[in-house]
Amino acid sequence: MKSSDLIELGLSDDEAKVYIALLELGGSYVSAIAKQAGVHRVVCYKILEGLTSKGLISQFSKNNVRHFSAEDPRILVRKQQQKLERAEKILPELLSMTHALAYKPKIQYYEGTEGIRNVLEDTLNAEHEIIGYTDFGALPSVLPENELIHYANQKLERRIRTRFLSPHSNEGLRHLGHCYPQGFHTYLVEVLFVDPASAPFEYQITFYNDRAAILSLNPNELIGMIIESSVYTKTERAVFELAWKGASADKQPMQGLKE
Repeated sequence: MKSSDLIELGLSDDEAKVYIALLELGGSYVSAIAKQAGVHRVVCYKILEGLTSKGLISQFSKNNVRHFSAEDPRILVRKQQQKLERAEKILPELLSMTHALAYKPKIQYYEGTEGIRNVLEDTLNAEHEIIGYTDFGALPSVLPENELIHYANQKLERRIRTRFLSPHSNEGLRHLGHCYPQGFHTYLVEVLFVDPASAPFEYQITFYNDRAAILSLNPNELIGMIIESSVYTKTERAVFELAWKGASADKQPMQGLKE
């Protein structure tokens, strides 16, 4: 028998060696057991005490010398069966805890330019629509414009609808003119430009599926997060819709092709 077989049953490597040595010797004193097991005599004493406390071996004195012998190996199997029974008994409670935690938000944190890319890449998994807040004039400061153009094209190719609120700026209009060619479908892309004084967005926050993707628009603070929570996202969607509907007449919609 290999000690690894007993390690899988919960014994340490040295415990397994000593236990096997005891089975092979049929019981003996410490020096003989240590030699057979290939462990130091002092270490062997500690291991024997531990195996005794586990009920796997017994000890007795003979001519004032302590002898040790292994108990019936079926005890080892029975202990594993008892552990299995205990595990099965508490399984329903563990599962109920898992269900309770199903509503706990999952948060992923990202740093650097590569982290920003990862956040944007995840939004392409949107099943229906991406909505949120951004500053299109600031986006090129955190990622090269050619990458942002590729990202915009990916959304169009996958027919992912996008609605954004953004502060109005010449830089934002120029960036969008590069990202979305003439003739884009307005159903797929809607941008409402608002007064920059009332919308000083320094982060882009988007909502899709049951997730919120947050990324900094400050090149000196390249961080991002993805929060997965149906409860949080539902609330934020409602806030966005109120902002979308409640914007005043100074909004300037981005024009595109209408059917």
